[in-house]
Amino acid sequence: MSTILVKGDMARERIQKILQQDEQHLVRSFTGRNTYLNSRDRCVVCSSERAFDIETKMIVPLVGHHVKYFPPVIAWVHYRCHKKIHDTDNPLVQFIQYSDGDSRKYYEAKNQ
Repeated sequence: MSTILVKGDMARERIQKILQQDEQHLVRSFTGRNTYLNSRDRCVVCSSERAFDIETKMIVPLVGHHVKYFPPVIAWVHYRCHKKIHDTDNPLVQFIQYSDGDSRKYYEAKNQ
């Protein structure tokens, strides 16, 4: 059995809220080497579902954000929520649990 450590009360509360709202869709297993905090149907940051773009008449998918690279832990988020995570005045620091250079190491190893 695996354990995911979540830093910060705010992140824990958000994830618990999503678990309660969307329990039947939650991804609880490993897919390949990655662990997912939530399903592709609901953003872990704002708890909203995927968006529908009226102009293109398409569902806008959520993007995968690496909370950690080693071991890989991914959260599905809206693009605008992903930008908020990486803003310099970031109130969502609990969604960044990696060190500088981890992404480079991860993608270099993945491409080999």
